[in-house]
Amino acid sequence: MLSFNRRQFLAAASATAVTSITTPSAFASANDELRVVVIGLNGIGRTHLNGFPEISGVRVVGACDVDSAVLGKRAEEFQKKFNSKLKTYGDMRQVFDDPNVDAVVLAVPNHWHGLGTVWGCQAGKDVYTEKPCSHNIWEAGQMEKAAKKYDRIVQIGIQRRSFTHLKDFFQEIQQGVLGKVKQVKGLYLTRRNSISRPSAPPKPLATVNHDQWCGPAPTKLERANYHYDWHWFWDYGNAELGNNGPHILDLCRWSIGAEEFPTAVSSVGGRYAWDDNGQTPNTHLLRYEYAQAPITFEIRDLPTATGKKDTCDYMGISYGIVVEGEDATYVGFDTGKVIDSQGKTIREIKGTTGPDGGRQLHRENFVKAVRSRKTSDLNCNVRTGHLSTALCHLGNISHQTGDAISLKSLRERTQEQPLVHEAAVRMQSHLAANGVDVSSAHVQLGKTVQIDPKTEMFPQDEKANMLLKREYRAPYIVPEVV
Repeated sequence: MLSFNRRQFLAAASATAVTSITTPSAFASANDELRVVVIGLNGIGRTHLNGFPEISGVRVVGACDVDSAVLGKRAEEFQKKFNSKLKTYGDMRQVFDDPNVDAVVLAVPNHWHGLGTVWGCQAGKDVYTEKPCSHNIWEAGQMEKAAKKYDRIVQIGIQRRSFTHLKDFFQEIQQGVLGKVKQVKGLYLTRRNSISRPSAPPKPLATVNHDQWCGPAPTKLERANYHYDWHWFWDYGNAELGNNGPHILDLCRWSIGAEEFPTAVSSVGGRYAWDDNGQTPNTHLLRYEYAQAPITFEIRDLPTATGKKDTCDYMGISYGIVVEGEDATYVGFDTGKVIDSQGKTIREIKGTTGPDGGRQLHRENFVKAVRSRKTSDLNCNVRTGHLSTALCHLGNISHQTGDAISLKSLRERTQEQPLVHEAAVRMQSHLAANGVDVSSAHVQLGKTVQIDPKTEMFPQDEKANMLLKREYRAPYIVPEVV
């Protein structure tokens, strides 16, 4: 296996030199067997482990996880299901150094997406990276550069991009089938439980290599549930906005054909009703300014009221998008409907979604592009995934650079933004129903950040620009020169 210093040396060398040393031959023939390793085996990783073998000409040859217990369990499950023994790895660098691997699937926590993708490209592997595209905006640019420099196929796991019925209908929206679009509203209204507070200083699981799990991020452990609750801490996750937001905001952006950053983002949010030490909002309202139409996004992780086990909804859906046109409105997610001004359904939008929430179609698209060696065959390349994921990062930057204000003053403070104001009024009522004392509680009024879509930076806003990138923990550093 290459030592890390050797890998860093190679990363800094010329593209020709690196390719000659580390990159195997391009996957050239449709008749060749594509050898895949899945990295990260909990949750979505498990579905990839089961999904890729169903594609003709694909063989999952290995599995990688820093938790030896999870790794052993998944390898055993795989052998029973597919009658095939997997090669197991405890460190993704071992996978990248294996010449008998053609492609990798990164189903690892968010803070590993950037570095894992760059390392994979440098090692000559094609890469399927789960959403969100990156943990921050800067590293997505490095991922894009690495894919181009090493001529790698990199798919981002925002799988509804592989739904042809949505692609066709969104083109119709852009051509005016709903009339002029007035606004697009994204919704993720679900119900989660508090992560509570650790009763004692948390310790890593005995089966986990904690240093490798943390990778680019700090090693301090503040959560009791090791394998999921990292989502709600800024060093590793990107809040609910970065967890499920990429899927919803991608649909919002795709529906109106917005192919660059918005010009401004504003937000309102906070963490309510739960007595825990999570850092990220469980209630979040956002607005994105686009020339085509404004996009708003609502996140609510609380039930309709204290003690209930239900979820909120808006126009009959708990997650999805509402595209309001002057002539008609689209309401949907994987599928949907067009309604008139009276709420009557005038058209159904349906199509093939395939198994596993559309991921199998997306896997098949990745394999197609790997075989053709054409990035243009990908339904969600790094750039596409970056533009949608960046909306999550921009919203979080607005939130983190904002100020706490009295929740009872929110209606007055949002009067000049009608779309946000309408959602804020409903937010106040929702929080009150969940036992929040509106008269004494506070809310984070995010800063309205102005954005230059060309540079993808914040003009004359040093505080916001500092959040475009993170501090990386050596030696797990996304290189400045990929």
